[in-house]
Amino acid sequence: MYKIEETIVSEYLEQNGFLVRPLRKSRSQTKKSLDEGLDLYVRNMVFREGGRDPHFLLFSSELRYLESAIICVRGWYGDKAALASMNGGADVLKHLETNVSKRVKKWFDYDPSVSFGTKSPPKKILVAPVFPTQEPYRTQCTDLLKSKGVDGILSFKSMTLELIDRVDTKQIYEKSELLQFLRILKTFDLVKDSQMDLL
Repeated sequence: MYKIEETIVSEYLEQNGFLVRPLRKSRSQTKKSLDEGLDLYVRNMVFREGGRDPHFLLFSSELRYLESAIICVRGWYGDKAALASMNGGADVLKHLETNVSKRVKKWFDYDPSVSFGTKSPPKKILVAPVFPTQEPYRTQCTDLLKSKGVDGILSFKSMTLELIDRVDTKQIYEKSELLQFLRILKTFDLVKDSQMDLL
């Protein structure tokens, strides 16, 4: 169930110059396992010291400021709440308050004596399938997650759209089943570049 989400996140980060390492070798598909362990450790192989910290909402333009991170991919996917039923920022905020905020600490729990080989400890990044765009909900959700120790959000939608935009239909992606699949979808006009939707 979660393999495709991890694959999309891994591919997106690799395309942006990160080394990606799974932090859990296997995961049983039990309800209890949805809350256990971490998903990915990532390290920016093109990181340059001396820059600012990345913004809380991480898009590809912000990733150059991120040295390393622990990425929680399964964030909200294991919940019973149907994301399609969330009509706006109020629904997302309520879901964060009642479900996600209670689990975040456990999702990012790791042995602090483990050294990741960087001067600063890795940032804690949560992958969010949806995130409010309108105020005041966007700021309230950001403040709530920051209060729980989350350093940033990666939008699952924006990562997927960027991968679709980067895929060239004239190129074969032998080493990536995901990119090859997206190429096939684009070739047959089943998905389109996000820029084309704006025209």
